[in-house]
Amino acid sequence: MNQKNINKARKSIKYGKFKSSEPLLIVLMGLPGTGKSYLSDYLNKKYSFTILSGENITYSIFGTEKCSGSQFKEAYEILHYLAVELLKKKNNIVIDGTNLKYEFRRQIYKTANNLSKKVLIYLYTSDATALKRANSRGEDYNDSKMILSKCSPETFQEFTRQLESPNKHEAHFKIKSDDKLFENIDSIIKNILKE
Repeated sequence: MNQKNINKARKSIKYGKFKSSEPLLIVLMGLPGTGKSYLSDYLNKKYSFTILSGENITYSIFGTEKCSGSQFKEAYEILHYLAVELLKKKNNIVIDGTNLKYEFRRQIYKTANNLSKKVLIYLYTSDATALKRANSRGEDYNDSKMILSKCSPETFQEFTRQLESPNKHEAHFKIKSDDKLFENIDSIIKNILKE
């Protein structure tokens, strides 16, 4: 891996303030506009999770969140590298990305190995709501820790075709992205932290 790109990617991390004796890794999954970045921000503010965003890392390294296959592969290798680094330092982490393919999620779980508890949060809403949300937020590339980009209907449909639902081997929760989202996530976090 390119050390210069790792250093660029580090600048996109939104750090939590607190460490945990047993770190928790939350992997977010969902189509564009289902509230993943919204939920990441909540987890950062309320529970001090450190946010690793695939989109933000890709933008920090390559100057765009839309990249070639080899660039995408490098960005996600760096994301995994940073996840291990942060978990070893006892940070709770939320990975903000579509994470639609099981193979991508499996690689994240394998990367975290025995460094943390792991859970997948699968956010969903109607396609019409998700697409409306994804395109109402506008575009903002001024802050590498909070990249906002639009999603065309064609791109959204491509994401929909790639979606692979969680399987029986994945510890996961499927949550509707609605006005009870934060209430539901609070309940899940409290239960996980009790274990």
